[in-house]
This record gives sequence, structure tokens and C-alpha cells, in this order.
Amino acid sequence: MRIACLIPLLAAAALSGAHAQQSRRDVVGYYPSWKVRADAPLFAPERIPFGRLTLLNYAFFSPLPDGTIRGRDSAGDAIALRTGGAGASLTALAHRHGVRVLLSIGGWEDSGNFPAVAADSLLAFRFAAACARAVREFGFDGIDIDWEFPGFAEHNGTPADGANYVRLLGTLRRTLDAEGRRDRRHLLLSAALPADSGRAEGMRIREAAPLLDFLNVMTYDMYGPWDPQAYHNAPLFAGPGADNARTVDGAFRLYSTVFGIPARKINLGVPFYGHTFTGCTELNGPHGPSDTAHFPAGGATFSAITARMTGFTKHWDDRACVPYLTSPAWDMLVSYDDPESAADKARYVVDRGARGLIIWEITGDCLPDGTHPLLDAIDGVFHSSH
Repeated sequence: MRIACLIPLLAAAALSGAHAQQSRRDVVGYYPSWKVRADAPLFAPERIPFGRLTLLNYAFFSPLPDGTIRGRDSAGDAIALRTGGAGASLTALAHRHGVRVLLSIGGWEDSGNFPAVAADSLLAFRFAAACARAVREFGFDGIDIDWEFPGFAEHNGTPADGANYVRLLGTLRRTLDAEGRRDRRHLLLSAALPADSGRAEGMRIREAAPLLDFLNVMTYDMYGPWDPQAYHNAPLFAGPGADNARTVDGAFRLYSTVFGIPARKINLGVPFYGHTFTGCTELNGPHGPSDTAHFPAGGATFSAITARMTGFTKHWDDRACVPYLTSPAWDMLVSYDDPESAADKARYVVDRGARGLIIWEITGDCLPDGTHPLLDAIDGVFHSSH
């Protein structure tokens, strides 16, 4: 590890002595249903590195206006969630390795129906019942709610969403508890949550947290092509002139200190993808849109970036503890995470006594040779911390 990153991490360790260490930290991998059929040999359920995960979040099912839920990709669902015929289902494969699987509901593109469902007690109950049926039918171990975000106008948000969000979680918590009693097991309930204080405050995190087994804080997309200047996707700490609130460290402090959430309930995020900035070859510089010539829309995964490394010069930001790439020939900057920065974030989790890390998403670092460099780096740190 580079010295500049070691210093703040050692400071974090000095503050974490009161936190009890977990026997094994969570590694929660999101697995998109549409990737199942995108490149079947590479991303097939049988190829998932279950040994490096503790939980798998199957993404996504969507809430419908009538309170029921439906898979976003029916073709992917038919492959991954099969209940008969040749091959084992995703949940069966995971359970063989001691990995629990949660059904993740919502996501950025499918959160628009949450406000109306949460506002109506009958629809909320129907939604919770539909979640319980999915758990029973497919063998899930719980539900992950990814409502992005209560109060967000572009997704039909209303001022009442915060209170309704808590009530919806309460209805779902009670329904899952009742369902779990049928099999004498505890069904998990988690939520994907924003890293910024404005959106998080609107979700009434302090009231929601007791209903959740753990909180998945999405500490990525801190900066991106929507910002006027190019900066890191997921900086661990703030670089010169940057806002520490828009860092992994800032998000952890928000939840643990401001909201008072126990560190052992907090999972932080590591992106297995990057952001591209055209017309720019330096941090904090103005830029054009995302590059689609070298990285088709949504295609700047770690594996895709790795395949094009010969076209870039690699840099390391000692303050933010993340790498970035520049290409004068392509007039482009790429912000991403590599094995070193992923390991730094894993060490931060250990030093702060946090629960673990979430990954969006686990196919992003699957190289053609079958290796998983980012996941390996995280796994190495967590195992060495026992």
C-alpha cells in the first residue's frame, strides 16, 4: 500500500478499538439478471466465485402499480431462478457454498412505482406478500430494497415518501418475520442507500435502520460525467480542494456518526466499473460526454478497462487512494477502481469495524481467463484480518 493512503487508514484503526471484530466480513455481490444471458459462458451462475462472497443480491425485480413484483429480465430469470429441469438454480448453487441470496427490488430505472405503493397501506401489504411469495418460490434468504430515492421527483417522488418508506419497511419486516417462522429461520432485510446526506436525510435513516439487518451504502458515483469537472467515481478520502462528504470516508461518517448507525451494520460500496470523461486529460478539468467509441454505454467495466490499458497512462491519487487513466491520443480520462484501491477500501472497513463491502456488480471484474482481480484483493484483505 502507498504511504499516503496508509496514514489515514492507520488513524482509522486507532479509532476503531471499541468495535468488535466480525469472524467474517460481508462481501455482498450484486448479480444483474440481464447479465445471465449477456455472455452465458462467462457470467453463468455456475461461474460465480461463491467462495469469495457471503451474500448475493439478485437484481432486479420491480414493484408494479398494483403492488405485485416482476423480474426485470424474464429471460435471465428463467435461467438463473429455474425451479426444475437441468441444472441447479442460482439459490441452490449459492446455498451449497454457504452463501445467502437476497432478491433486490427496484434499482435506478425501476423505482418509479415505489411512491404510490408505499403510500397505500393495501398496496404495501400486497407488495410485502409478493416478496414473501418470491422468497418461498425461489428459495431466497431475504429481500433487499433499492428504492432510488424517496422524494426524488424524477421517479415520482413526493414529500411523504420518507415516512412511507419507513412504513413500507415495517410492513415488509413483519411479513418476512412471519414467513420465516414457517421454516424456523430469520429472513434478511437490507436496503441500498445513498451516500449523500440530502437524499439520506429524506429517507429517515434513523427510523429505518432498526428494521434492517444491515445497510448497503452506495459509495460510488460520487462524481461522474454529470458533474462539470472530471473527478473520481469512488474516492476513499478527499483530494486537494475536494469535498470529503463526497467520499467513502465521508459517507461512513455520515451514517455512523451523524445518523448513529452501529458500524457493524454498515456495508460500504466498491464499484467494479468506471466513468469516462472525453475532452479531458486531467483531474478537476472540464470535460465532454462519456466515451462511447471505446466503451459502449454502460460498458466501462473493470474488465473492459483492463483490456484497453495499452491506450492509457495510469496515475495514482495519493490523497483519494484511487487510480485514474489518461489518454492524450483519445483525449480522455477514466476514473475507476483497481485491486490496490479495492484493497484499501477493504482495509478501511476492517479498521473502522464496519460490516463489509457491497459490489456493483460482480461480473465487472470477470476477466476472460476466469480471474477476478478486484474480488481477490478484497478477499485477501478480509481473510488476513481474521
